[in-house]
Amino acid sequence: MAESCCAAEAPFVQTIAEATSHEAVSSRYFCLRLRCPEIARRARPGQFVMLACAEDVGGHSEPLLPRPLAIMDARNDEIELLYFTSGLGTQTLRRTCETALVRGTELPLRSNFARLRIIGPLGRGFAPLPNVDAHIALGGGSGVAPLVFFFRQNAASSPQNWHLILAARSADQLARNDVVAVPGVVHLATDDGSAGFKGTAVASLESLLSNELKNKRVGIYAAGPEPMMLAAAKIARRQNLPACVTLEARMACGVGVCRACVVDGVSPHKKTGLHRRTVCQDGPVFNIDELAGW
Repeated sequence: MAESCCAAEAPFVQTIAEATSHEAVSSRYFCLRLRCPEIARRARPGQFVMLACAEDVGGHSEPLLPRPLAIMDARNDEIELLYFTSGLGTQTLRRTCETALVRGTELPLRSNFARLRIIGPLGRGFAPLPNVDAHIALGGGSGVAPLVFFFRQNAASSPQNWHLILAARSADQLARNDVVAVPGVVHLATDDGSAGFKGTAVASLESLLSNELKNKRVGIYAAGPEPMMLAAAKIARRQNLPACVTLEARMACGVGVCRACVVDGVSPHKKTGLHRRTVCQDGPVFNIDELAGW
């Protein structure tokens, strides 16, 4: 039976969030802070929101569909998101937030907060894997955000047993230290060796398992590019270690209705009887034993 690494899905709300700050925190990442108390109070590590990329005009925004973004933190009635621009939606989101902040500076009587439609928190989040001596998480790309939240919620009681690998192609692409600070042991990995371990997150994982954490039963968590997560899952299976991953997928609704984000499971779904899972509702966090081909 798969060891649980997933927290129960919490009720979600649809509301309007105010973008209270937006800043570049590396050559790649932007940190966006949103005031939305209803979501901040409910959010759990590994969950995400569906966020409109522009303010409504006549009841609509352009692009029409919101974008799924993982929650990096939730406190003081606000949530934090860490994202990078990869297409029309995130490029529009960046432009919307930056324009609103400049507008507020130039016109003090007008609100400088972009007001964006938001739904969340969505999906099943992380829960610590049971019966392990230590925890190792690999984060790359958009997978950094949910792992930062996970560590902030769980690692403080025994930080020496929690290891977070943050990976990027080069040092300038790593998010600023103060933005992703967590309790626990942080390992940096860059492809070119400009910061921390020279090599991939997966190579860093193998090094830790062969040295510092040798002969320990380790729980593995992976979030980021799918090839990285598949490689981490392969290592977990080879060493008979429990592991979970947080999947990404294109989705239109975020609540299991559109069925755009389905993946194959290994057993019939308890509600539908089909070997299919929605990333938005059944995930995004899955134990690898739940997924076909992992």
